[in-house]
Amino acid sequence: MTQSPLVSVLVTAHATTEGLGASLDDALAQDYPAERVEIVVVDGGACAVAAGYAELFPERVRAIAQPGAGAVAAMSRALSEARGELLALLEPGDRWPVGRLSAQVAALAEWEDVGLVYAEPVASEGTEPPSGRPVAQLLCEPPCIAPSSIMLRASLLPALGPLPAELPRAPWWLAVRAACVSQIAWVPAGVAPARGEQADAEADAAARAAALREALAVQRWFLRTVTPESLYAGAVGDVWRAFLANARRLLAAAGDDPFTELVSVTDADRSEARQALADARAALEHGDTWPAAALAARAAALDPWLPSARELLAETLAARPRRPAGDPLAEARRFVTLAFAEELLQHRELLAAYGERFDGNADATLAIDASTLLPAAAGRALGALVSELGLDADGTAHLIAVLGPIDASVRAELPRRADALLTLRASASAEAAVPAFDAGSIDALHALAQRASAA
Repeated sequence: MTQSPLVSVLVTAHATTEGLGASLDDALAQDYPAERVEIVVVDGGACAVAAGYAELFPERVRAIAQPGAGAVAAMSRALSEARGELLALLEPGDRWPVGRLSAQVAALAEWEDVGLVYAEPVASEGTEPPSGRPVAQLLCEPPCIAPSSIMLRASLLPALGPLPAELPRAPWWLAVRAACVSQIAWVPAGVAPARGEQADAEADAAARAAALREALAVQRWFLRTVTPESLYAGAVGDVWRAFLANARRLLAAAGDDPFTELVSVTDADRSEARQALADARAALEHGDTWPAAALAARAAALDPWLPSARELLAETLAARPRRPAGDPLAEARRFVTLAFAEELLQHRELLAAYGERFDGNADATLAIDASTLLPAAAGRALGALVSELGLDADGTAHLIAVLGPIDASVRAELPRRADALLTLRASASAEAAVPAFDAGSIDALHALAQRASAA
C-alpha cells in the first residue's frame, strides 16, 4: 500500500499567539493519518503555547524560537525546517475543518500539473475562484486567497526562489509565484469554523489596511522583476494601475497622517531605476516596445517618485503592439524542425546545411526560436543571415521565426512540439524527447522528414 505523503503544517506566530491553541487543536484533529503530519511552529521565543504543545505532542509538534523575526523571516525558517512533501499554511487564530488536509492532499495527488491548492477564496460575489495560471488576475485584485487555506508542493520551492525580505507577509506572494511556475486550483475542503473573537470596526479597518499593504508590496515586487517573457507582461499596464489604486486607498485610509510611508526606496533602488530607465529608452529607440515597457515598469516600481519613469511607462504602453495571439507554429508545415536563433547566428553552418538539403517543395519547416532576443534586433540579424545564405529566394526552404515576446509556458512547449531539433546542444534532445541533428547529420534529418511526410 502506498504511503500517504508527509504534510508539514507551517505556523508562524511571530506577531501574535492569540488563538494559536485553537489553530493547533484543529491541525492535530485532522482526519489525515496522524503519523504523516508534522506541525512546525516558529515564534518569537516567548510563546508558552507553542512550547506547551511541543511538550505534549513531541512526535507531532516542533516549536522553533526565532526572536525578533518578522513574518517573512519566520516563514522562511518554517519552510527550511519543513520535512514534508506538501506544505500547508496555518496562521494563529485561523481554524480548519477536520477534513481540510485530506481533501487537499487528494486533489494534489490527482492533479499532477497543479502546484498549489487553496480552500477558501476571498472573492467578490459572483466571481469564480482563480485557477490555472492567473498571474495577471491575481496581481490586479486584492489578495483573494485565504492564507490558512493554502497547500503547495515542497518541490516548487526552488522555482519560487527566496521570499523577498521587504514583504509584510509571505502567503500572497507564494500564491502568485506558484501561479507563475505551475497551475493553482480551488479545492472546496469544508467550511472553516469561525474565529473565536468578534472583530470590531477598528480591527476590520486594520485588517483591510494590512491586506492593502501586502498587495502593494507584492505588486511592487512583481513589477520590479517583470520581463517581456513574464506571464503577466501583457497586463503590466493593468498591474501598474492596480498598484496606484491600492496606494491611493492606503493614503485615504491614513487620513491626515503626514508620515504615512507606502513604499521604501533605497539609494540602490534609485540607481537601479535610473539604469532600467536608460535601458528602456534604448529599447524603445530600436523599436523593441515590449522590452521597453517591461523595463519602464521596473524603473517606475523601483522608484515610484521618478516622474520620467512613469512618463516613459505610459509612452511605451501606448506604443506597444498587442501580443501576438494564437499558435506560433500555426504556419508550419507537417514536419517541424526547431532551431535556436542565438545558435544559428553563432554557427551559421547549421542554417546553411539545412538550406542546402531542404527546398520549398519539402513538407517541412524550420522554426527558429528567437523569442528570447529583442524582437527588432532579432528580426534584423536573422534577415541578414537568411539573405547572405540565399534562403530568401523563391523555392528555398520554408522558414518561420518565432519572435518575442511570447509567454514562458508557450516557449517551454516549443521543443516538445517539434519533430526534431537542429542544434549543437547535447542536452536539448533529452529535454525535449525528440532527436537532434547538426550540420554533419543533415541527411539523416532530411530522411526522417521524408518518412514522416510519407506516413
